[in-house]
Amino acid sequence: MIQRADPARIRHRLPYGGHPGRGLAMVLVAFALRAGYALLAHGGHPVPASDSAEYDTVAWNLARGLGFALDGRSGPYPTAFVPPVVPALTALLYRGVGHRYDAALLLQCGIGALVPPLLAGFAGMLYGRAVGALAGWLAVFAPLLVFFSGYLLTETTFCVTLLVALIASAAWVRTPTARRALAAGVAWGAAALTRPSALPLPLLVAAWAWVPLGLSLGAGGRARQLGLMVVGLALVIAPWTLRNASTLHAFVPVTTGAGRALLDSNNPVVWNDPAQRGGAIGTYALEPWASRFRGLSEPAADTYARGEALAFLRAHVREWPAMAGAKLARFWRVRSEGGGTGSWARAGSPLGRLRAIVDPLLLWSIVALPLALWGLVRTWRGARRWFQLLPALVIVAFTLFALPFWGALRMRVPVEPLVVLFAAAGLDDVRRRWRSRARGLKLVAQRR
Repeated sequence: MIQRADPARIRHRLPYGGHPGRGLAMVLVAFALRAGYALLAHGGHPVPASDSAEYDTVAWNLARGLGFALDGRSGPYPTAFVPPVVPALTALLYRGVGHRYDAALLLQCGIGALVPPLLAGFAGMLYGRAVGALAGWLAVFAPLLVFFSGYLLTETTFCVTLLVALIASAAWVRTPTARRALAAGVAWGAAALTRPSALPLPLLVAAWAWVPLGLSLGAGGRARQLGLMVVGLALVIAPWTLRNASTLHAFVPVTTGAGRALLDSNNPVVWNDPAQRGGAIGTYALEPWASRFRGLSEPAADTYARGEALAFLRAHVREWPAMAGAKLARFWRVRSEGGGTGSWARAGSPLGRLRAIVDPLLLWSIVALPLALWGLVRTWRGARRWFQLLPALVIVAFTLFALPFWGALRMRVPVEPLVVLFAAAGLDDVRRRWRSRARGLKLVAQRR
């Protein structure tokens, strides 16, 4: 006899606070907010600028059948300067609607709208459905997540692939099976192809999972499942690496941009200008480097840039602490920024006038960051801290990634959902304490 499922039991499994429609509501509200922001901030006919222009160019060339290529003086040329996931997704869109950058922005808004329910699911796995619901709704309104959904960059999509990889990893460690180990590796491969900074993170996950896997599987089973995670990672990355080897005639696991990014942030121009210290500039179009890059292949230019940056760093060893401090200050800043990333809103637009009066990131940070610190403290003191501290390890990793490169809000976006997660844990703890205190006061009043 077929029995009807118990609705209460189904609600208990849901990470969105016990109602399946809550996740859909998060998506709809998040998309409306992000799409409205993109429209107001960039206008009805947005034009790609800075790094967004490179992603747009590669996507349009890919959509037209010209391959994964940038435009040069003699026409499109194969590239690995940008990771493939965002241009590939945008190319699929361009094949259907044509070369419309506004449609690409709406696609990014749609992808960004997936972050709140994914974060709710991850938080629900770690802390329970109450914290999951709080984390999801906080992510709907987080200013950094809203702002970067309005650009054709890797950050928004990487938030999604990173959360999927973290969910897969947590599910694997909680219930270790060969299939889940392989799935975690595949998820990390997708994250790495979205943004190369995910490549070292499987090592971090392996170190985090080492003890609990050993307790449940033994040494042999642990080694086999970690090997399966590596296999899953390789299966996703290897085809792209082989493409780069055959096209560029060099070993390029994901992108050729690491050396240039290192030089952009470690050079005399940046360090000698107090206004730019800790940030980055575009050395590819700035002398004396622009003429030296001219004529070099992408791998050769990347190698040259890396050598120049390392030479600068070796000549300024005593200033490394000051450099690190400047980059960390930019990474964890509490005010919005402009410059290379782009302004939060066009000057003269309604959002631009509002931004001149109040900084949304500052207001958010005054509340969210103390709650996140409190949530981290409560997690550290809790009985399940080993399992629940995975997001904190990822936050620390990305903070350290900023040290050799540069500090910016853009570098912080991928871990902003994890900061929101700890803020939700802190808010839930404050809420529980307040309710407990209110009940205690009520009981005392009744006794009187």
